[in-house]
Amino acid sequence: MRRIFHLTILAVALAALSVTAAARVGRSEAEPVTSATAPASPPPTQASLETHPRPAMSNPDPLHSQGRLIEVSIPRQMLTAWRDGHIMARFTISTGRPGYETPTGNYNIIAKNPNAWSRKWKVWMPWAMNWHGNYFIHQLPHYPGSTVNIGASKLGTPASHGCIRVNVGDAEWLFHWTATGTPVWVH
Repeated sequence: MRRIFHLTILAVALAALSVTAAARVGRSEAEPVTSATAPASPPPTQASLETHPRPAMSNPDPLHSQGRLIEVSIPRQMLTAWRDGHIMARFTISTGRPGYETPTGNYNIIAKNPNAWSRKWKVWMPWAMNWHGNYFIHQLPHYPGSTVNIGASKLGTPASHGCIRVNVGDAEWLFHWTATGTPVWVH
């Protein structure tokens, strides 16, 4: 009887571990930033992080076939983080809306700021990375004194003033993954 009891406890523990592991696979490695999270925000991540990267292939940017690369697809509203031909993460984003188009071309991360202020639009841009002029890759912005993220419901559609908006949690992961000088290919 004791043996059956011990085997039952072991089976329950293994089932709980497998459920926990299965839930973890679908989550971003980055935890949400609780001070910037609000009920009106989307879930902490929309990332598709590759825990088991596919076989290596060339980065799609012919100028940067190896190393790290941030690829931004405007038609797909998708940001892909590449390293040595492996997809490290994919995020649904928002680029510039009509009249505020996001510039295309090859750039590099110029500077990083964990909480940049936009004087022009009067918003905070957490996890901001400057890649060209006044254009940034950053978390969904918010007004001073507010934790409501602007444009959360519009991720996946062009909605910004030209910056590349990334979801809560995803932007922090990308900020920590990216070094100054990392190539950015916007197309």
